[in-house]
Amino acid sequence: MMRRTVFDPTLPLETQEFAYAPRPGSFRGLRVGLVENTKFNSKELLCKVVERLEQQHGMRLVSLNRKQSSGHAVSQETISLFRQQVDIALAGVGD
Repeated sequence: MMRRTVFDPTLPLETQEFAYAPRPGSFRGLRVGLVENTKFNSKELLCKVVERLEQQHGMRLVSLNRKQSSGHAVSQETISLFRQQVDIALAGVGD
């Protein structure tokens, strides 16, 4: 398991460790969830990436969610939905 140490500049000098999510052994047939951040071309860019993943790995798009704005966090509803229906999530920006 890979671990990274993250420094939070808003706290006194402390470290917080987190572990990455387990990586799948193969991309074949995985379900993809997208988080689009409202910036120009972000949806188009993400959809092109998924199109290639579908062609090359048989992955399929199951959820496309739009954040309120690029500065907002992903909603708890989207997180809950992704935990139930998605194997891999992609977020992207445009411009």
